[in-house]
Amino acid sequence: MNKITALFLTALFLTGCSIKDIGAPIVKYSISDTTRIHKQNKINKILKIAQFEAPLKLLGNKIWYDRNLFETGSYLYSSWSENFSTMIEQDIVSRVYKSGLFESVFSPYSKARADLLLEGEIVKAVQHVKENGAYVSFEIRLYLINAKSSKFISSKDFSYFKKCDSIDALGAVRAYNDIIKIFNKEVILWLKTSVNEN
Repeated sequence: MNKITALFLTALFLTGCSIKDIGAPIVKYSISDTTRIHKQNKINKILKIAQFEAPLKLLGNKIWYDRNLFETGSYLYSSWSENFSTMIEQDIVSRVYKSGLFESVFSPYSKARADLLLEGEIVKAVQHVKENGAYVSFEIRLYLINAKSSKFISSKDFSYFKKCDSIDALGAVRAYNDIIKIFNKEVILWLKTSVNEN
């Protein structure tokens, strides 16, 4: 190999290494319940929603899936617009507040004193990919506590399965949004029942 060929190949190699692989842009998704809210008879108490506990991977913005028995991953070019657990908290704060069920509803970051505290832990949030399709499973446990006495009032496990209309991140996002619409209604009903019975 002569010197000219060697120099040409070296220059070509260095040029190729300096070109960045840009790839596809990341598409960011959110959870949003825009269904009509039925106003509730007001309970003269203030509710504060605590920061939810969640598995470490759900404290980020990745959209997770599992395939077969042991394979777990997240979508490379799709993500949530923010921390998944935070999105769920914010959506509950918004929907419960707009329902008019309580005198007021505060987020985890408020320093306001409340009568009731809603704690929660997200147990599962994943898209299961199968040969014949995909579905999302979402499970969360909520605990209602007297904020002043720390006395336990009620708890409930909310568990949902929803088939995806496509085997991709968008299919998962649509399924999550359908689940959240049902979840929000059930949470408001559970809170109303729990407070009225105690």
